[in-house]
Amino acid sequence: MLAVIGDVVQDIVVWCAQPLQHATDTQCRIHMLRGGSAANVAAFAAPRCATRFIGCVGDDPAGRALVAELQSHGVDVRVQVRGVTGVVVVMVAVDGERSMFPSRGASGELHAVAPEWLDGVDVLHVTGYSLQGEPAASSVIDAARRVRAAGGRVCFDASSAGMIAHCGVDVFRARLLELAPDIISANRDEAELLQLTADGGPGAFLAQLADTIVLARSGANPTCIWRGSERIAEVPVPPIAEVRDLTGAGDAFNAGFLAALANDDWVMACRAGHALAGQVIACAGAALVPGISGASRQS
Repeated sequence: MLAVIGDVVQDIVVWCAQPLQHATDTQCRIHMLRGGSAANVAAFAAPRCATRFIGCVGDDPAGRALVAELQSHGVDVRVQVRGVTGVVVVMVAVDGERSMFPSRGASGELHAVAPEWLDGVDVLHVTGYSLQGEPAASSVIDAARRVRAAGGRVCFDASSAGMIAHCGVDVFRARLLELAPDIISANRDEAELLQLTADGGPGAFLAQLADTIVLARSGANPTCIWRGSERIAEVPVPPIAEVRDLTGAGDAFNAGFLAALANDDWVMACRAGHALAGQVIACAGAALVPGISGASRQS
């Protein structure tokens, strides 16, 4: 079983129909969707493999609605309940690039995970947002240790260059080493900030991750697969007909990759990740929502 641990929040996705107009109205279309990097991965993966989500929501209608939404995808949902459910405003420019305004709420309040929630877990996927503060950081690191002790593997997504910088690169790298993931997925900005890569080659931090597989994603450019400082493969990204909203593209890649990972065929799994990400970026937010795409956008 794949378990995904981390954030689940309410996403308010704003599709701008024109450049942002300072101090007045900007024409847009707004979508209310389930968000949170970990929850996104779980929702995308569940139709493809047995998937469990582990996280924390508020004791409020939003939290209950998010749990029900995840369950509707076939996710086995295990959540702690405290505080107020988080909200993220995602502003998507006309070129599809997005800026995010997060208020994590209860997602950052994850405490120690119940032992039975980790039963049967073969792969634990951890998102970087969980490492930025306590008590969540210690809770997910402890869960990763228990999964590894039981013979499972740990996958990690770096999540956000802005979040890493705010946390402090040295602090974040120290927590990443403590997590000791078997697989790391990172986009170009995240990989360079963490010194996983540098100018297209191996970065200094890779020397401390000699046995870790690193998936260095680069948008429409090929994904490079590293083991330590050895580049073991380069996987092209198929052309995409429409790019409307990049929200959740990395989450979809991770879900497709993990659901397809068998016999450590990294290239095949990357191709599956690229295929799923290619579907998501034509839709609103981190969802495969029929009828909501760039072609149907209204101002």
